[in-house]
Amino acid sequence: MAISGILILYPSVYLGASSVLAFGALSATPSLPPLVLLLAILRLQTETVIPRRQWNLAAGQLILTSTAIALANAAPSWNALSTPFVSVIAVAGLSFTTTSAAATALVLGYHIPRVLRGNWARFTAFPAIWATTWAIAEYVSPIGQLAAWSPLIELAGYEWVRPFGGQVAINWIVAMWATVLAEVLGAWIVDPYDEADEDVEGATHQNPAARPGGRKRSIWVAVLALLALTVPSYWTTDMPPPVSASDVTPFGVACALPYPQRNGVLTHTPQLADYIAESKTLQSEAKIILWPESAVHFNSPGDKKNAFAEIHKVIHNSVYYGVGFEEVVHEDSSDGVWKVGMKRNGLAIVGAEGVVYEYYKQHLVPIAESFGMTPAKDEQAAIFTIQLPHPKSWTGPAWAPGPNHTRPISLSASICLDFAYSSTLHSLSSRPALVLAPARTWHPTIGLTMWQHARARAAETGTTLLWCDGGAGGVSGLAGHGRRAFRQAGPGSWVQVASVQWPFDEGRTPFAVGGTRAALFVIFFVVGAGWATTHVGGTLEEGGRAVGAGVRRLADVWRVAVAVRRRHAVGEQQSLLG
Repeated sequence: MAISGILILYPSVYLGASSVLAFGALSATPSLPPLVLLLAILRLQTETVIPRRQWNLAAGQLILTSTAIALANAAPSWNALSTPFVSVIAVAGLSFTTTSAAATALVLGYHIPRVLRGNWARFTAFPAIWATTWAIAEYVSPIGQLAAWSPLIELAGYEWVRPFGGQVAINWIVAMWATVLAEVLGAWIVDPYDEADEDVEGATHQNPAARPGGRKRSIWVAVLALLALTVPSYWTTDMPPPVSASDVTPFGVACALPYPQRNGVLTHTPQLADYIAESKTLQSEAKIILWPESAVHFNSPGDKKNAFAEIHKVIHNSVYYGVGFEEVVHEDSSDGVWKVGMKRNGLAIVGAEGVVYEYYKQHLVPIAESFGMTPAKDEQAAIFTIQLPHPKSWTGPAWAPGPNHTRPISLSASICLDFAYSSTLHSLSSRPALVLAPARTWHPTIGLTMWQHARARAAETGTTLLWCDGGAGGVSGLAGHGRRAFRQAGPGSWVQVASVQWPFDEGRTPFAVGGTRAALFVIFFVVGAGWATTHVGGTLEEGGRAVGAGVRRLADVWRVAVAVRRRHAVGEQQSLLG
């Protein structure tokens, strides 16, 4: 028996195939190719399960897929919460929730094209639904895009799409490829529409837009469109600017990760004095030195004031420390967000002139942080500009115009989990030159995942991002402008020269301006405009056929009338001759 026959007679084969794919495709850092294959198989299964009402098979698929995802993410989640048991329960519940969201999108992707009818809706409705599903999930989820069925790596030629459509566009591309693949595989196995859905079969006869002959054309159009979207990646060069040139501003950045040790063994957890000593060494090469998230803890306003005073003693002019801290609130805020006794997680930029910028974390890790801390619900990322004096190898007038002969470098910041949300930097009125991103993750896999999310935000915003992770096995480095690899894993401070174009372009990317809503609007406009055009064209075609048939009938009547008249005239002539 052929493989296609086995899939028709034994649809339960989908259960094993999709579960294995889910285990590999939906790890902490999903990649595009296996996710496309998984989604295509699930679409084929949906086309079989719903018309046959095989709800037990659907329930089994939901459970097996959720289990596979939970197993794939079990190791990094094991010590995420207070006990392994709580962690397992949390990851199982999260896996079931995300799988249910995907199942809802698949069911809607089955029914809505049948309501709209036509090959255009058949190919574009589900991708729009899929992109919308994960946009909504990001908005309502306490962990943003974490655990979403969205690719972070191996985007092939679609990396350039991020500044224009963000993760929404990437999810749409995944669903489009899955739709095309499902159609091709479905034609090989069995045509689910013709076999299982008489309504659509009837629509095929009534609506020219849904004719089988148009399906092959639609597949080719979809494939060509998806391939065309990769073309810009061949001529666009997303490379960081050089560090030595007349039209760039180079400056050193550093990640302070002290490791107090003896004979390679950590002697104590790094304290304020360790970070200050490390930063004092780094500032000879770096203008911006970032400490990781929650590097120091303040139990009173006096602790915080004294710590910043200690930093102020050693900091050089034109050097800035990004200090990640955790503090206890000792005064109720006027807006009621913070109460006395609560803890909050923040970042302060400290220079020779004092504290010049403060930001508080918006999104807390559920359970692990949310019980002991409070988020800054209304906190918005902002921009602070520092002035860089000319290096020793430059003269002041050649470096920048007077009177100060300094170049502005715009900075912004967010903290760790904030970068799991594509809206994190949307409040900015201009593009920042550098985003400070302190973090503290608890597992190497989580560290890699958050690095990829931070890299995605840098690409969407068109900026450079300094990621400094002080967690166990965390990774650190510069992201943005083609930088894909992290600098190092684990503790140990480092310095790197970053550079930005001079003069710096502060214009925001299309996605930074429009955000998720604008990207979804474009996607649904494509669905609606194409559907309307197709159906208007079909109506005009039917109308043209009706008019043509009417004209042919009138011509036939006219020919008959002319023939009758001629015979009548011939009869009269014969009667006169007779």
